[in-house]
Amino acid sequence: MIKENDFVMINFVGRITATNRIFDLTDKKVADQENITGDYNFSPVLVIPSGNYVLKAISDSLIGKNVGDKYSIIVPPKDGFGEFDKKLIKTYGISVFRSNNINPSVGDMILLDDKMATVLAINSGRVMVSYNHPLAGKELKYEIEILSIIENDIDKYSAIFQHYTGKAPEKVDVDGENIKIFTKEEAKPYIKDSISMDIAKYINKSLKTDIIND
Repeated sequence: MIKENDFVMINFVGRITATNRIFDLTDKKVADQENITGDYNFSPVLVIPSGNYVLKAISDSLIGKNVGDKYSIIVPPKDGFGEFDKKLIKTYGISVFRSNNINPSVGDMILLDDKMATVLAINSGRVMVSYNHPLAGKELKYEIEILSIIENDIDKYSAIFQHYTGKAPEKVDVDGENIKIFTKEEAKPYIKDSISMDIAKYINKSLKTDIIND
């Protein structure tokens, strides 16, 4: 039975309830069945129910479940990506985009004023954008499959590393309370800090982690 500090590996499919459209998934078999292609990470994801690795509604749903369970949850906007806020809709002249080397099209996600925005409409040299999350205001459905619980500490270190970097480490060495994680790609300082903090928080607060570019 899953507890709040367990390291749980899951597959999930996220759908917009109203249309049944898939907006995110980790299961390659489902992607093939639904003819979905694109920039998806087709691999199971780590969830620590007491952490912030996925939506809280997903984390909370895992408590008390077991490996092998398959189930669905409905997530209202307030527990998903928030309600749609009309105050976050802005209109700019097309010159604002051209001065930033942006050629906007309806549906594009763009970086504007250091914030992500979605282009809603273009008309007569004016561009309407929304700073809401693309899924704001939408009820969501998540289909979840619990694959495993990680028990081995070295596998836990690797899982946390992969959560933050998207790739498994090359090697993990443990010497008492000192952990060395080797990677071929340099991790940014804030990512290294997040990995180190989570290893201490969820495994052992005495552990000291070094991430080494090998």
